[in-house]
Amino acid sequence: MSEKKQIRRKLHLKGRSFLLVLSLLSLLVGGCWDDRELNELGIVSGSAYDWEDDQWKATYQVINPSSGSSSMGGSGGGSTSSPPFLTYTVKGTTIIQAVERTNLTSTRQLFFSHSRVTVIGESLAKRGFSQLIDLFLRKPDARETVYVFITEGEAGRILDQLMQLTKNQGAGIQLMIEQEAKLTSYFPGTRMYELAMQLTSDSGSTTVPEIKLTGNRVMDRTDDTAQTDLPSRIAFGRLGVLKEDRFVGWLSQREAFGLSFMTDKIKTANISFPSIPEKSDRADASVTLLHSSTSVHPIWENDHYVMDIDIKAGGTLTEIGSELDLEKASSMRQMERSIENNILEIIDNSWHAVKKLNADVTGFAVSIHRNHPKQWKRIKQEDSWDTVFQKVEIRPHVKVKIERIGLSGRSYKSLELK
Repeated sequence: MSEKKQIRRKLHLKGRSFLLVLSLLSLLVGGCWDDRELNELGIVSGSAYDWEDDQWKATYQVINPSSGSSSMGGSGGGSTSSPPFLTYTVKGTTIIQAVERTNLTSTRQLFFSHSRVTVIGESLAKRGFSQLIDLFLRKPDARETVYVFITEGEAGRILDQLMQLTKNQGAGIQLMIEQEAKLTSYFPGTRMYELAMQLTSDSGSTTVPEIKLTGNRVMDRTDDTAQTDLPSRIAFGRLGVLKEDRFVGWLSQREAFGLSFMTDKIKTANISFPSIPEKSDRADASVTLLHSSTSVHPIWENDHYVMDIDIKAGGTLTEIGSELDLEKASSMRQMERSIENNILEIIDNSWHAVKKLNADVTGFAVSIHRNHPKQWKRIKQEDSWDTVFQKVEIRPHVKVKIERIGLSGRSYKSLELK
């Protein structure tokens, strides 16, 4: 091998070695362009938005890192006067401008990736909040999985309220709505991305639970929680109805329950009903529905749509106050008919309330589009869905099966009469 070739080979090997070392060094010095230390961040657990003085009013709930374990939910036995979270209220012509102004009063930069809930004031909801939805879907650290709520008064007040049994109020509210949706089925929780999808669907409407304080006073001091029964607590009230990102009205708890049946959102539910309706229409028995399914089929009849709603459910008898003999098949069928009539009445009341608001929170438009695409295309071209919706008729069919009666085949009252 010539001397020139040997020199070239050595230079080539040195060049490859240099590139390899350079690549390894780049792994050691590389990092995120926007990296921040944990002690520089204010972890936001909840946010609230109002409209005041023709600008955005935002309230942010930030986890207090200096708060130790306490009786409010910590693992230790000590107590501390430092609250588990802090709140910052700021204003701005845009939401981001309001967020930036927290830097004027806080030593930490707000970090939204761990946020659990967002509360919207009724004043803002009536004005429309598409800009807020856009921010949650656009901002990298905004969390589109937050649960959304509406409150009748000022939204910021909700975030000041302390809770017992949990220090993190945002996580506590998330647990409440998930538990409610699983156990009672009145208010299925709505996340921000679900709200955006439903408002841009064929129906153009959705529902958001109301969150409120049960008392007039905000319990915002740590010593306020050192009592067995708080005079003011966080609770869910009604169901807010949104149409095209604007609040249009409320559904009562009973009306919201009927909507859950129509939209197949019943997971577990308790129904109170009269066990012997021929004697009295007063509810004296209860059944826990453990499963329920709803199917909706649109039918065109004459000049309007009829929504054929088929509901099948089953559950366990949990309470009875009459002398019925539960071992008789006739008694069981009598109670099942009573439950079915009760559910039909709940659905009817809900449907009348929904039609009055003229907001398709039932999702009937989606069903018609799926099953009758040609007719739906004409409705969209004529922009006549609101008119068509007002003419919609529902035809619900309910079938309930009492699958278990508990530990006793006789009611206690029947034993007393012996």
